[in-house]
Amino acid sequence: MLMLIQNQKTIVSKVKYSLALIFFAYTQASVAQVLAPSAVEVDYSYTTEVIGSTNHSSPEELANLQASHMFGLFTSPTWVYGFGLDYELAGGMASPRTQMSIKILKVTPLSSGLSKIKYSNKGKLLIHKDAAQNIIAQGELAIPLPTNLENFYDRKCTDGHYQELSDFWYFYDSFRPGCEYLSQAPYAHKVSLQIKPVRRQIDQNASPRLDLVRGNNANGSTFSIYVVNGFADSKTSSRDEGRREAKEFRKYLRQQGFEETVLNRTFARPLSIFKKEILLLNGKTIQVEIKHLLVDTEIESKGITFAKFFKEAVEQADVVIYAGHSGLGANLDIASLEQKAGKFQFNSNKKQIFFFEACSSYSYYLETFAAEKTRAKIDVVTNGLSSYFETSGSIIRTFMDFILNPDIADATWMSVLESMESPLDGGTYLLNVGGL
Repeated sequence: MLMLIQNQKTIVSKVKYSLALIFFAYTQASVAQVLAPSAVEVDYSYTTEVIGSTNHSSPEELANLQASHMFGLFTSPTWVYGFGLDYELAGGMASPRTQMSIKILKVTPLSSGLSKIKYSNKGKLLIHKDAAQNIIAQGELAIPLPTNLENFYDRKCTDGHYQELSDFWYFYDSFRPGCEYLSQAPYAHKVSLQIKPVRRQIDQNASPRLDLVRGNNANGSTFSIYVVNGFADSKTSSRDEGRREAKEFRKYLRQQGFEETVLNRTFARPLSIFKKEILLLNGKTIQVEIKHLLVDTEIESKGITFAKFFKEAVEQADVVIYAGHSGLGANLDIASLEQKAGKFQFNSNKKQIFFFEACSSYSYYLETFAAEKTRAKIDVVTNGLSSYFETSGSIIRTFMDFILNPDIADATWMSVLESMESPLDGGTYLLNVGGL
């Protein structure tokens, strides 16, 4: 049965919504494009209306909440198969950036505290390449979006684990049997997204520039790498998938000949440093130093270990790798981490690579971190779709094999990304790199 959201329910849910809504900033999207072997980035724009309670939410928040429902839509199995894609290989057909450019055009008061908001929106989508060609050729993509946000939630139409109202926009499936009404009037209406290729084209032969990253990059002869593994479910369980992946990563480093020094043996936040000398192809010897931390990365955590370690990584490392939950954009929110660890000091003169092996990290983190530095100084590797703990380890190790290989002077990002997704056996998380 459809669960109507009454005003009292809306007040309670406002707190739950706020964390998700804060990341849907309605600022002007940038013009940067990404490189992706399995996807194409496009610009989209549309004008539509949405009904919601303006007693407890601003018109901008309601417009952002309606727009955020694109996440659930683009990962619906029915929707994915409808574009000729194999859902088992691609768990989605597109991913929007959370940074949108929303403009409120008109607010019309209705009864019972509701208002009808007319607005325009512009942003960017990362679309699976096998669906992008026809969409770009047609110049538009028609999608169903909720008409009235106060009567759109249905518990049976969302994920079995993430069933809260605050998560509905990300996990709902309006094409699931018994839920089709959520994609039809009067609960939803068709919105036509106008699709255009991005204006700025990136060189398809762009590379990570290992000569700079592994060179004298503000660390002398030290090639500094920081790696964080987050817990999947429980920091107290020895069987947690995040803990298992952390153990596998440390085992991998020892097999590569790295010498380990344990800095913290605690069960909840073990920290080690690995060191090894590498003789590069050009005859130069570098000192590789890898700091690895397993820690609770949830933004709700009261601990400050992760925030302090991540701040240190951002400021000092040549390569930063994060493997864990994205927290719907919250876990690596810079402002929230700064409240725990202090102001981040980004070095605009330092060449860095950030790899965020987390669900929908393209949507949340690409623009946020790329904006902190000049385009020439940072490469941000992200996933367009949900990724999984059981595959993250092999993807990260493939990336490590590349940056640690002394016989490789450099390679194109496209070839690197293709190699990184090879463990998925034909699947894709729409892995991409931006900020170039």
